[in-house]
Amino acid sequence: MNREESRIIKGVRDYLYRTGSNRIDTIKISKELGIPLDNMLKIAPTPREMVKKIYSYEVVELSAIFDEYNFNELNAIDSLIIVGQEVYKRFHDVNPAVSYHLKNVYPDIYKDHLKLKIDFLVSEVVRNFRKGQKQGIYKEDVDIEALKKSLINNVARLHEDKILRSGKLTFEVAFNELIESFIKESSHSDWWDYYKQRKQLFEALDFNR
Repeated sequence: MNREESRIIKGVRDYLYRTGSNRIDTIKISKELGIPLDNMLKIAPTPREMVKKIYSYEVVELSAIFDEYNFNELNAIDSLIIVGQEVYKRFHDVNPAVSYHLKNVYPDIYKDHLKLKIDFLVSEVVRNFRKGQKQGIYKEDVDIEALKKSLINNVARLHEDKILRSGKLTFEVAFNELIESFIKESSHSDWWDYYKQRKQLFEALDFNR
């Protein structure tokens, strides 16, 4: 997804969120946003394709956080703290509540999107876990399959109707559910203490004292 395509998709996504509409009226949206109709149709010739692009945008924005930083020189916990800080800055762009209402019209697209997002998040956390084990941060006796199952359940829980429709999905809720709970359950006690000290240095993460 190039920069111009990303800009247009972001604009359409934000427009649909502001208006609460799940109807993709391309002509109306192009006029409202001042985007040439031809440009929109090149990106998404049908409403269905536009919804796919909107969901794809969220995963692209999320994966960009991991691509933009070189975590090789950081320990596993500092890596997750940096990820958390960046998610905080871009929370609107990756927040599933923004596009959730489109699920009602395109449930199959949403189902595929959610699976892709879960697979991505689980793979990144598992990668971090393996790195942390090598660094002596995470416990050796953690069952990797049980960890994956727990992560899948946590991501799925954040995408439940009662969370997304109520507006209760805040950055703090997402961070606690996906990152802080993982670090607390997986790390040795001295590294858990290290995490609690480190997170206080980042304004976005300075909660749950």
